[in-house]
Amino acid sequence: MIVVLQHDVADDLATRVVAPLSTATARGNISRIRVSVEVNGAGYLVRLDRMAAIDKSEIGGAIANIADIEFGIENGLDFLFFGI
Repeated sequence: MIVVLQHDVADDLATRVVAPLSTATARGNISRIRVSVEVNGAGYLVRLDRMAAIDKSEIGGAIANIADIEFGIENGLDFLFFGI
């Protein structure tokens, strides 16, 4: 499973920036770039350290909305790109 990180405002692009979900655990500072989320009752980590752009034709339908962890994703991206 993946999480689409890109906003719909960039819908005209042929690609989407995504991050995979993992069931592994994170410790220490790395937990800031591996954000916990629950999807359909199961726990996962959004792996911001494995972000990639993929063709939007490779993305299936949505199974969940994870807007409730938006701050955690923003925090992780700040840490990953800016060290803050």
